[in-house]
Amino acid sequence: MAKKDGKHHALVIVESPSKARTIERYLGPGHTVRACLGHVRDLPESGLGVDLDRDFLPTYEILPGKKKVITELRKAAKEADTVYLATDLDREGEAIAWHLSEALALPKSKARRVVFNEITKTAIKEAFEHPHDIDPAKVDAQQARRILDRIVGYQLSPLLWKKIAKGLSAGRVQSVAVKLIVDREAQIRAFVPEESWKILAVFATDIGAADPLSETWRAFLESAADPDEPRTQKERIAWLTEHACLQAELVKIGDEAFEAKTAADARRIAEALGFVTSGVEETDWPEYAQHGLKRVRLVGATQRREVTFAVRDLQTRRTTTKPSPPLTTATMQQTASTQLGFSASRTMRIAQQLYEGVDLGPRGSVGLITYMRTDSTNLSKDSIEQARRLIAEKFGDAYLPPRPNVYGASKRAQEAHEAIRPTDATIAPEDAKAFLTPEQHKLYDLIWRRFIACQMEAAQWDSTTVLIGASTTTGEATFKATGRRLAFDGFYRVQGLGTQEDVVLPPLKADQKVAPLQIDPRQHYTSPPPRYTEAALIKALESEGIGRPSTYAAIIQTIQDRGYVEQVDRRFHATDKGEIVTEKLVEHFPKIMDVKFTSYMEDELDKIEEEHLDWVRVLHEFYDPFKESLVRAEVEMQPARSEPSPYTCPKCGQAMVYRWARTGRFLSCTGYPDCNGAYNVDRDGKPIIPKATDVACEKCGKPMLLRRSKLGPFLGCSGYPECSNTVPCDETGEPLRLVRADEIERSCEECGEGTLKVKRKGRRDFLACDRYPTCKATAPMPAGVYLERKKAALEPAGFNCEKCSRPMVVREGRRGKFLACSGFPRCKNSKPHEKLDEFLQQVAEGKLQATDDKAVELLKTSSGKAKSSAARNIPKTADGKVDFKALGDPPPGYAWTRTGKPVVENWPDGALHCPDCGSDMSLKRGRFGPFFSCTNFPKCRFVVNLRGDAKKRAEEEMPAPQRPKPVLTDVACPDCGQKMLLREGRTGKFLGCSSYPKCKATQPVSPGATEANLATASA
Repeated sequence: MAKKDGKHHALVIVESPSKARTIERYLGPGHTVRACLGHVRDLPESGLGVDLDRDFLPTYEILPGKKKVITELRKAAKEADTVYLATDLDREGEAIAWHLSEALALPKSKARRVVFNEITKTAIKEAFEHPHDIDPAKVDAQQARRILDRIVGYQLSPLLWKKIAKGLSAGRVQSVAVKLIVDREAQIRAFVPEESWKILAVFATDIGAADPLSETWRAFLESAADPDEPRTQKERIAWLTEHACLQAELVKIGDEAFEAKTAADARRIAEALGFVTSGVEETDWPEYAQHGLKRVRLVGATQRREVTFAVRDLQTRRTTTKPSPPLTTATMQQTASTQLGFSASRTMRIAQQLYEGVDLGPRGSVGLITYMRTDSTNLSKDSIEQARRLIAEKFGDAYLPPRPNVYGASKRAQEAHEAIRPTDATIAPEDAKAFLTPEQHKLYDLIWRRFIACQMEAAQWDSTTVLIGASTTTGEATFKATGRRLAFDGFYRVQGLGTQEDVVLPPLKADQKVAPLQIDPRQHYTSPPPRYTEAALIKALESEGIGRPSTYAAIIQTIQDRGYVEQVDRRFHATDKGEIVTEKLVEHFPKIMDVKFTSYMEDELDKIEEEHLDWVRVLHEFYDPFKESLVRAEVEMQPARSEPSPYTCPKCGQAMVYRWARTGRFLSCTGYPDCNGAYNVDRDGKPIIPKATDVACEKCGKPMLLRRSKLGPFLGCSGYPECSNTVPCDETGEPLRLVRADEIERSCEECGEGTLKVKRKGRRDFLACDRYPTCKATAPMPAGVYLERKKAALEPAGFNCEKCSRPMVVREGRRGKFLACSGFPRCKNSKPHEKLDEFLQQVAEGKLQATDDKAVELLKTSSGKAKSSAARNIPKTADGKVDFKALGDPPPGYAWTRTGKPVVENWPDGALHCPDCGSDMSLKRGRFGPFFSCTNFPKCRFVVNLRGDAKKRAEEEMPAPQRPKPVLTDVACPDCGQKMLLREGRTGKFLGCSSYPKCKATQPVSPGATEANLATASA
């Protein structure tokens, strides 16, 4: 390319296609922009990938899905004169640029690094006029962080598998985030509320209207929509404002601040103020029953003429509220969570789209916001000037401060970065709305308004404080009321006032008499610390220095995906699994789980870039003590033992205990393995028992049970596992109505021209207008229905997979059609659909094997991959049993099992042939005994078990290897106290309880221990 026309050609590599499209608009001819689709190299998926004995030397591999991308980029890079690595400006982007230069083998003179904070013509031009080399300090900082996280994850996780349950995992930062939530859960459980009392009063400023207002107020309180729920604060404020009344709180008695700890103290003061007690209502407080706490209510009425109340003091002063700083990553995630209800991961995904570029019609693809991973509140001089011009033109000079507003940044903020802001403030949210999705518009509106508001004048309030006094038998009583009125809206003109309820006091003057409509003594208890919302957790992570802005969303998503925490009503609750993992890690790795140490390590990793610390030394500082703790924990960490429960097994009547699995805690019968009774449990440890319903199974006629999975409720056959039929249902167990997609289509209400049709994203179905992107209307699926799903038959490609000899088929993914092996997921071979004609030509030339007619017929009648004869659909009779007549005779040398699968019953006289491919079968021995396997493995994976005479003969032909007999030791079982046996398993020697299978406790052999000092007698 560079040599044909003699002109200079450059290759520009970015992360995403949308970013590539936007940048390509601003670059002149001679630039080819390609997307690498994120990271191209990483540590290997299996194995540590870090040489701990050679100063943490990493081994990087091309990611499996990126080999094709790298091949294409290498070809383009060879033909280019210069390769610009235009990945993001943070450490992650710098690391991607470095990995690209290494994977493409780019000479240093050819590889140039360009960075920009926003994707605009000016920023792109400026970046390409000043390219530079890859920053090795940034790369080292990111590499050290990646290696450190890999070491912790890969060395802690196997320990948790041994001590708690298979499949658990730990992370350097994620585990500390879980600890914050677990600690908060412990604080809530240990919290004991403290009782106090307040005395509130509602006053009428018109004494003459006090009697009718008193009746109106009482009727207003009693007419709430829900009798069990009192009037809201918003409703009370509205009533008081409308009727020129105010509410105040008792703050002083005599010269002392009012303080009442008991109902008796509050009653004495309230009665001195004119409250007449007619009774005391006490109710139990189940949540704190163990502490003997009760809810107490004083019932009575107010005698207005007993005490005279008057305004003792009235003060009004002007206060100001300054605008908030522009958004950083953390504050954007917090604000989007509280105001828009977006999760952190959703916010970052939408922000990425706005940054990379959105098609704005005549304007083309435009990057609407600056880089969204930042902890700085800095703003460029040009952006501030643009904002000030817009404020002056649109709102007037009264809203423009004399000098630009400047905001301080946290000590960890990278000052070279900017806050998140619009790239062009003249593109107002309403101007771009037609081109954005609803969620994109909401987030852009939030960012735009916050940016403009941060450069506007402060809002001004007239704040009023009123003191109302009365002489009583207990001394001078002073009530206090506050209110405020907005005098100048300032930045609220753009940002909005939100949902705050401001109390506006009625006109008052000093010494004015007021009449009490109600004296209301109320019991109060201190509240436990609240559980974290997503916004609160991000704020805690930021303030504690755990993780970095770019990682908050990933941290929160990871701890939920691993099942350590869950969100209930948008608040995080620690699961049983999260609590026991945290308990074990805190006990044996206190330094890693220490919040301050984690923050210190984050600072040290930052200093690798900022102060050029030696990254190897930083890793040694962490790993050397961690290694010692890991060795100790292997021996000292006790396995998670079963815990007693108050429940008995419904199958055999024996006691049930709590045990652990990778999915969390569950109830298991103590009679296991003789009895397999088990239940999942809820958050409180109560068994989740499937409920019987009146719905009959459509396959076998047995009653269906209401069950729950991670995806929600469903009906499952009570005949499981013989019958595995399931039916979607609602929360009450009512089956959902099966509908076709075309049955729920309807006209689009927004555009009036299109039709709302069923679309699917991930596991979620929804309705969307078929005129997209002209019309972006969407709607949820109708309630009470589920879609009929008919899997289409696979379309044969005409040739077989060269790896496993199964037919290749045509599939369709997000990026269109492609060719894939019908043996997926065992065989993941895939090819581009564009080369189908080329592959068929190779079939004609004999270079590729053609798919035979039998396999084609099987694919046309199958909705999935081609299955082996051992796994094909087995014909069933009406009562659900195997239909052996329809199944036919078994292949030569085989018999049918009662479930319709092939088995070898008699020892073959000659060669036994594979019923799938015709190759010879060979005898092999596995973990559970001998079996026959196809010699054409891995192209053919057919295997078959043996029984009867054939199994006896196979045991003689291929006997099990002799294992040493178990040896009795003096070591006591940690679970039941019986002596342990020294056994030998597949992975080596271990100690197992001598009362197995009643007790299944095991533990590793201590380092240095031998049979001589463990054994006391032969078993």
